[in-house]
Amino acid sequence: MEQFRAFLQQEFVRRTTKNPAYSLRSFAQQLGVNHATLSTLISGKRKITAATVQRMAQSLHLSPAELTRFTATASNSADTPTNYFVIQQDTFSFMSEWYFDAILELALIPSFKLEPEVIANSIGITTLQAKIALETLVRLELLSENKSGGFKVKHQNSTNILDPDFTSAAHKKHQKSVLEKSLAAIDTVDRTERDHTSTTMAILKKDLPKAKALIKKFRIELNEFLQRKDVTPDEVYQLQVSFFPLSQNTKNKNKQENL
Repeated sequence: MEQFRAFLQQEFVRRTTKNPAYSLRSFAQQLGVNHATLSTLISGKRKITAATVQRMAQSLHLSPAELTRFTATASNSADTPTNYFVIQQDTFSFMSEWYFDAILELALIPSFKLEPEVIANSIGITTLQAKIALETLVRLELLSENKSGGFKVKHQNSTNILDPDFTSAAHKKHQKSVLEKSLAAIDTVDRTERDHTSTTMAILKKDLPKAKALIKKFRIELNEFLQRKDVTPDEVYQLQVSFFPLSQNTKNKNKQENL
């Protein structure tokens, strides 16, 4: 039932992100359970049974397929943790909030104490969000936890990359949250510590694949320079490159009007 616990965590984070005043007590009330009970279920201190999933299914609007998937593991009497075999898109669906990537990058800063309270104060999220994010990143084997309770990146020399033309609800959510952070930075970050620039250009549409390839090349080269081996990072930055049409040619316009 580890998957359902992860689902509860992510659902609670989603609701608190949408409404900062939303509490664990509110979540418990909507699920029809005591808030203390829900707390132990989310934290892993209490076993989640198939009956628990069944009781919460309607409030969580679970589809029959989701319900079957969550309850299928109930017959495992050994109650061992679920083994996760995750492909890129599945992984991304668990960590589509912008702060998951930020936490992975914070882990590369030697002086940074990767603890929920410290993370929350550093990047402006709640302590609970930070705690759940750490647990999720460990479960997805992107972070590892040592005996003293510290965390480190498991694949320090790798970069997690999605297909640039891949689109999903999770990917759209991630891009929207990054853009929101970028807009906020315009008002809250000193100009000397950020770079917001843009270029408007007329282009030949068939050059778009080459343009996207050049943007990708730029991102890779900048990442290699800023994360070279002879430097010790002390801050986490986000690069957001936007390249999109401002005009709409007649051919595309007519196609949309016929839809």
